[in-house]
Amino acid sequence: MKEKVLHRLDLVVMKEIWKRGQATVNDVLDNIDRKLAYTTIASTMKSLEKKGFLSYQVVGRTFLYKPLVEESEFSHSMLSNLLERFFDNSAEKLVNTLLEVEQLDAAEHERLQQLINNYQPEGETDE
Repeated sequence: MKEKVLHRLDLVVMKEIWKRGQATVNDVLDNIDRKLAYTTIASTMKSLEKKGFLSYQVVGRTFLYKPLVEESEFSHSMLSNLLERFFDNSAEKLVNTLLEVEQLDAAEHERLQQLINNYQPEGETDE
């Protein structure tokens, strides 16, 4: 995926569409935690369509938008970019910084530890 930038409102809109699978402007407007004008959401969704994040079909007099980019694809791309630009491609530096700034409860710490313990680098198998 080529690098694509989402601004704060773009991401709010995309998260709602990813959650729903498809959405109209009113669907997004009714389900986000911000009070915005219909035209603001409509222009944001049109911009996302032009950027290649959304497609739409006309159903009656309504535009029904669908994501063209999977949420996981986008998050992987953004994390890879962050890892490269800020952490010199070092997962260790990224995790260390995460642990410095986030307060983990015991359960979350245990889940992260299990993820690390169960991780197998690509191409390696248990034998």
